[in-house]
Amino acid sequence: MSHNLFLGMYSFRIKKQFTKNIKAINNNEFLSHAYPDEDYKFEKGFVQDVISLIDNKTYKNDKNTHGAILESKEFDSKKRTIDLIIDGGITGIKQYIIDESGEKEELSDKKTVGLKFYARIWLPANSNSGYLFIQKYGTLSIKPIFDSIIKKVLKKNDCSLVNRKLIATTTKKRQEYFMKYSSIKDVIVISKKSILDTNSVQASQAMIRLKNIKFVSDNKIDKEDINKALKRHGFKILGRNYEMKATYENKVNDYKEQKTVILDDSEETINLIPSIVVPNRCIDKDNYPIFKRMQELVDSEMLQIKKEAKL
Repeated sequence: MSHNLFLGMYSFRIKKQFTKNIKAINNNEFLSHAYPDEDYKFEKGFVQDVISLIDNKTYKNDKNTHGAILESKEFDSKKRTIDLIIDGGITGIKQYIIDESGEKEELSDKKTVGLKFYARIWLPANSNSGYLFIQKYGTLSIKPIFDSIIKKVLKKNDCSLVNRKLIATTTKKRQEYFMKYSSIKDVIVISKKSILDTNSVQASQAMIRLKNIKFVSDNKIDKEDINKALKRHGFKILGRNYEMKATYENKVNDYKEQKTVILDDSEETINLIPSIVVPNRCIDKDNYPIFKRMQELVDSEMLQIKKEAKL
């Protein structure tokens, strides 16, 4: 495999149009509100609204930055999932196809150079959250397509997203695994309106990068660890008024990943979102996602979400 494929996970909540974010409704309420006359509200209502936007012609998001066309679809009314294979990519800019000899073929900015992407939308019953799983190639993603699709479907049904966006998320199990098998590369300490004393030197704000810090346990650094490290280097921040950012490094199956997060003593867990590397068994010889295998992969993520959320 010459390219790594990844699976992104996003959550969203729904509210009725022109209501406050705190007035979010659960997925059952949304379906009843949106499709009051349908007996099978998910498959005859929501699924059809999603499919109608991307079936038969190229769908472009509102900003014309991404385009996509539907290749395969499957839904499960019991699990309340829609699975899609989409041919999509960047549009709205002039692109080129370059062959091995270096010859270039210019493409119009109205054309989309597409790759195959797998995606699933999940509206679990009796939950306040919906989920989007979308496969990507490195940093190349067609998430903007799904931002647009979900917003349009909700708007059509007099609803909108809480805070107007989908939020990147992951499971606690994946967070804990990343933390367990990662190492701390460095910590950046940023003073906030307090005096930083470096012997005779004073400053109102400063940033210090610390490496090779010993931590108490579980790869979590607290301000006691930081103060000890600062003291060893001759620094002292008065009032403990500073922010800490740590870079964690993890290597899984020859893929090395770094995540930088803000550390907060008041939080029990560190809020980082590790990448989900798509296993080779889910990828075909052309480096494209295999529909059924991707469904199985996402099923396992859903089971973990349900376990943690007690759905």
